[in-house]
Amino acid sequence: MCPPVSFPGKLAKFLYERYKHFNGAMDKGLVMLPVELIDDNGIHLKECVLKQADNWNLEEEFKTWLNEACIFCSTLVDRIITGYPRGEDEKLWEEWGYRDELIVTGEPFALWVIECPKDISGEFPLDKAGLPVIYTDNQKPYKQRKVRILNGAHTSFVLASYLAGNDIVLESMKDEVVFNFMYKTIFDEVIPTLTLPKKDLVDFAEAVITRFNNPYVKHALLSISLNSVSKWRARCMPSFLGYIELNKELPKHLTFSLAALMAFYKGTEIRDKALIGHRDGQEYNIMDDMAVLEFFAANSEKPSKEFAQNFLSNVEFFGQDLTEIEGLTDTVAGYLDEIAAKGMRKTLEDNFQ
Repeated sequence: MCPPVSFPGKLAKFLYERYKHFNGAMDKGLVMLPVELIDDNGIHLKECVLKQADNWNLEEEFKTWLNEACIFCSTLVDRIITGYPRGEDEKLWEEWGYRDELIVTGEPFALWVIECPKDISGEFPLDKAGLPVIYTDNQKPYKQRKVRILNGAHTSFVLASYLAGNDIVLESMKDEVVFNFMYKTIFDEVIPTLTLPKKDLVDFAEAVITRFNNPYVKHALLSISLNSVSKWRARCMPSFLGYIELNKELPKHLTFSLAALMAFYKGTEIRDKALIGHRDGQEYNIMDDMAVLEFFAANSEKPSKEFAQNFLSNVEFFGQDLTEIEGLTDTVAGYLDEIAAKGMRKTLEDNFQ
């Protein structure tokens, strides 16, 4: 009755007790289905459990049982859940006839991709119940499709859309200039860099646009803006670099998304662990790692060329020096000057309509 604090610790102890109870029987292993939003979540969970076993000096036979009797699947989940429906809860309770303070709003679309070295669909037949589950021995193409189309679209347009005056994704989709920017980013610059069949990619992209237009999902742009620097690296940079490799030129929309990120992160005051930005004279909170916030607080008031040089050369942010890409620094600095002179909306209209 004294469980470890961490989830991997709890799981390691539970599996060890099961191993002992069944005397290490090889048919008593379990299938683990983690859903943490990290790459190869099953692989990393197994690493954590084995590390706990080492730390606790558990017998080698238990580790053999973990490796041979248990299966740690890597999974991908895809569904937009925007949280508690504030302002609608009382009406819903009245309609239902009872109070439920744990309700959340989620879109109808859902997908769960389960990567497993053996077929578990027979013992876990969610697909037979009509649920949107894909069993596969390689979930990476699905992960790449989701991250670079859905998440990449979010990260590439939300900061520009917010500075153009929108607050939620749905407003962005009704904004012609923002919608066109997003559409061309996906179809002209992201999809050509992906490896799944084009029809699968186009169908998924069209489904993403339908999801963004869901009138019942009020997905706040500021919520999506959290940790945008690391998100751009994970979600947009692979498409950005892939496009350059294919076409030997900068992708116009993804390049602008870098300038929009920098414009959104402009601020000099850090207050309550947030960098304070301004839109039309109103403050907004920029949320990211403190090292990121401190960088922008120290650099965002510098001349655009210097600001762009310092940001794009930051290997901690991008894993490489992006200033080595021909023309990128000058192009981003030029966009920043335009945004400062004309505002985000006019800059978008002049360059992307």
